[in-house]
Amino acid sequence: MSLPSIYELVPPEIERLSAGKFQWLSFPERLEERFEQDVAPARLARLWIEGLVAIALFNLFLFANLCLLHTVALHDVLVRSGLITPVALGVNFSMRTWPGRVYREASIALAACWICLIHLYLETGPYAMGPAYAQVGVIVAVLFTNMVMRLQFPYALAASITMMAGDLTFLYFDKLQGTTEKVFGATLTLCAVAMTVMANYSLGREERLAYLLRLREEIQSAKLSVSNEELQRISSMDSLTGLANRHAFDNQYMKMWKRALTSRAPLSAVLIDIDNFKSVNDLCGHLYGDRVLQRIALLLEQALRGKEDFAARFGGEEFVVLLPNTSPEIAMMVAERIRKLVEVAGAPALDEVPQLPTLWATVSCGVSTCWPTHTDLPDDLIGAADKALYEAKGSGRNRVCFGETVPERIAIRA
Repeated sequence: MSLPSIYELVPPEIERLSAGKFQWLSFPERLEERFEQDVAPARLARLWIEGLVAIALFNLFLFANLCLLHTVALHDVLVRSGLITPVALGVNFSMRTWPGRVYREASIALAACWICLIHLYLETGPYAMGPAYAQVGVIVAVLFTNMVMRLQFPYALAASITMMAGDLTFLYFDKLQGTTEKVFGATLTLCAVAMTVMANYSLGREERLAYLLRLREEIQSAKLSVSNEELQRISSMDSLTGLANRHAFDNQYMKMWKRALTSRAPLSAVLIDIDNFKSVNDLCGHLYGDRVLQRIALLLEQALRGKEDFAARFGGEEFVVLLPNTSPEIAMMVAERIRKLVEVAGAPALDEVPQLPTLWATVSCGVSTCWPTHTDLPDDLIGAADKALYEAKGSGRNRVCFGETVPERIAIRA
C-alpha cells in the first residue's frame, strides 16, 4: 500500500489541530519532514539573532551590576561569564551550520538548563546575592526558553521540568529561607513554568496550524491553476479533430506575426481544403465525414516539422498550418508532404458503402510567404494563401499552389 500524499494529510491535520482539546504537536512523518524543511531556515536565523542579543544583554547586565550598581562581586561576574558565555556562544554559533532539528532544539534546551543550574549553584556560594535573586534568575531562564527562543513543545517542556527540579533542589537545601518563603518561591516558579509552557504550546500549535492553512491555500491555488489551464486548453481546442480551433489560431497567428515583424524573419501559411468533402458527406453520411476530418488532422500533425509549427482547424473542411521562419521553398515542401501523406493514407475504411473514387481521399493546398513590415496587414498572408488554394482547386485539385502576397493598403486620413 502506497503512502498517502502529503496534500491528503493536510485537511485532517487542520481539523485535528483546530479542535479545542490538547493535541500532540507532531505531524505524520512525511508532512513533518516538509514542515521542518520549510520553517527551518527562518527559525535558525531567528534563533541566531535572538540568541546573540540575549548573550550580549546577559553580559551587559553582569558588568553593569559590577561597575555601576556594585551589587555583584567581580568573582561572581568572572565565574558566570566563564561558565555560561562560552557555552552560549558555542550553541549560538552552531545555528549558522544549519544543524538538524534534534540538535537545534536539544542544544538550546541544554544550554538554557546549564545557565539556570549554574545560576542556582552560584547562589549557594559565598557570593550569593540572595534567595530572591535566585528565583528571579530561574523565572527569567524559563521565560527565555519558552517564550523568547520558543523551543518546540517537547523540548520546552523537558527544559522547564529540569529547571523546576533544579529550583526545588535549591530551595530544599537553602538555609536562609523559612518554609513559607520556600513555598512561596516554589509556587512562583511553578506558576511561571506552567504559564509559559501553556503559552509555548499555544504558539507552537498556532504556528503549525498557520503553516497547514498556507499549505492548503497553495494546494487550492495549484488546483485552480491546473483547472484554468485545462479550461484554457479545452476552449482553444477543436473538439472533433483535437487541433487548435479558429480562436486559438487567431491568437497564435498574431503572436507569430509580431514575432516575425520584430525579427524580420519570413512567415509562411498553408491552407488545406479536403477535396469533394460535400460529396463525401452526402454519400457516406456526416459521421464518416467526421472520421475523414479526424484522419486529415492526424496526418497534419505528422507532417509538422517541430513544436514551432502550428496547425489548426480553419473552419468546415479547411485546415491551416503556420510555419515561422520558413522560406517559400520549404513551405512548399511541407505542403507537398501534407498532400502526399493524405494521398497515400487515403480515406478511413468503409463498411457498407460503395467504393469512393480515390480522388476524394485528397487535399488541395495553398501556400504563401511574407516578410512582415509595418505597412503589411496580417490578412495579406492568409489572403494570398486562400487565393492559391482556389487556384489549386480550380486546376484539378490534389495539388499545391503558391500565392504571392499583395498588400491591401488602408488609406489613412490626415
